[in-house]
Amino acid sequence: MNFGDNLPPAERHLLLGVCAWPVARVRDGDRITGFLMHEMPAEFLHTIGGASTPVEARYLLFQPGRARQDLRQPDVAGRTGIALAAARLVDLLHGHGFVLGDLSSRNLLWQPAPPHKIFVLDCDGLRRHGGEPVLRQAHTPGWDDPLQPSTGPDLDTDRYKLALLIGRVLACDAHVRPGKELTLLPGLEPRTAHAVADLFARAAGPRGSRPIAREWVQAILGHRRIIVRRPPLRQLSEPAGHGDMPQAPPAPRESIPVAMPTTTGPSVPGRPMTLGERVTTSEAFAEQRRISRSAISDEQVTALINGLDARDGRLSVTEAGALINEPVERTGLLMGAAKRLLNVDGYDVLTLKDGDQTVDLNLRLLMEQFFDEEVEP
Repeated sequence: MNFGDNLPPAERHLLLGVCAWPVARVRDGDRITGFLMHEMPAEFLHTIGGASTPVEARYLLFQPGRARQDLRQPDVAGRTGIALAAARLVDLLHGHGFVLGDLSSRNLLWQPAPPHKIFVLDCDGLRRHGGEPVLRQAHTPGWDDPLQPSTGPDLDTDRYKLALLIGRVLACDAHVRPGKELTLLPGLEPRTAHAVADLFARAAGPRGSRPIAREWVQAILGHRRIIVRRPPLRQLSEPAGHGDMPQAPPAPRESIPVAMPTTTGPSVPGRPMTLGERVTTSEAFAEQRRISRSAISDEQVTALINGLDARDGRLSVTEAGALINEPVERTGLLMGAAKRLLNVDGYDVLTLKDGDQTVDLNLRLLMEQFFDEEVEP
């Protein structure tokens, strides 16, 4: 409830200016019976069909009918501004660990007059990632995530729905989904159009590979994206004596085991830096090290990242322990320390999966967080 009050001024203005955010609790003695939210601003209402009606984003997804002919549609620049505002809001909320859940054309309003601001309803259903919502999170038909887990919406579900929202608004198409051809409205700057189409297509991928909100912000703003080509996948030999440990399902790769890349020590003149070395010598990592108490050394983080990079981002905890030269019972604790260093702003760059038996590194997100780069699939 007090989240907005504790934000820096710019973020607080963004949150409270575009959201019906809960601002006060209603109590009956010691019992909380409800909460108060900001009223919908009048500029998001318009006379449609003779009645004052909230201007929902769904009015951007169809050609205007007879009842809506007096609702002036924004031009491409206006639609781009609406998409950018939505991406910035999701980026802010995800950065603080909030799941929207029901992100759709029914709870996002837009101001019909320039500058086409947005306002999001139903914020009482938001929840912290990993927590329970105060109210059951709603669901809008046609805005479902086909890969939503049985536990309900999460950050990855939000990323899919953000792709739906941005793609549909910029194409004026109420039904297009990632994996289908996206026909964008004419007038988008070519580089922006290419980046938007690329991110929309990526949203059809498996969980964990969908674009994060900040990537949409960069694409819409036309920021140049640096493509980093990944080295060929290589197989890591299983450490002796641990053949019965549960492993992540293997991806197709070469069958000949090879030595891991150089992982520790200073870089050698003339040799390109490994991914691990690039991360641990970056300004972003130095800042993470400054604000986070972590028992894992820079050399161990370097070795861990290089090992994960060689295996397409997945290792068993046993394999990770072998890389950083630690017993398996201590490796789990050090993975928690590595997460505090690599998970910038709460984003899940490094995670433990399969009952804490598998270490998973989101290489795309690592590049975005530490270098503002994107990994080519």
